Amino acid sequence: MRAVHAWRAPDRLTLGAADSGPAAGQERAEEWLRFLAAVLQVWRDKYPDVEVLETVAEGRPADALLKAASDARLLVVGHRLPARPALPRTGPVTHAVIQQARRPLAVVPHG
Repeated sequence: MRAVHAWRAPDRLTLGAADSGPAAGQERAEEWLRFLAAVLQVWRDKYPDVEVLETVAEGRPADALLKAASDARLLVVGHRLPARPALPRTGPVTHAVIQQARRPLAVVPHG
């Protein structure tokens, strides 16, 4: 199983003093990788026979998911259920993946 987290660098309007330069991008990627590994640890403990690979990528989430799943047999994306559902609606990442995926896709709703 591969878990993917995509992040976007702050733009010029939201840059802080520590957010500039290539080192900041590398440090942010390492920080997200540690976070993703920590979040997945409970699942590693529960299913020790399943190999889990973490991937972090800077850029658009849909692009990162599609790229990471280029050789996957199944692409799974989450679908956050709204607190007060009015109409069925997917978020922008799930919608983009649904439109562009060229492999089997599972959309898993969650609260």
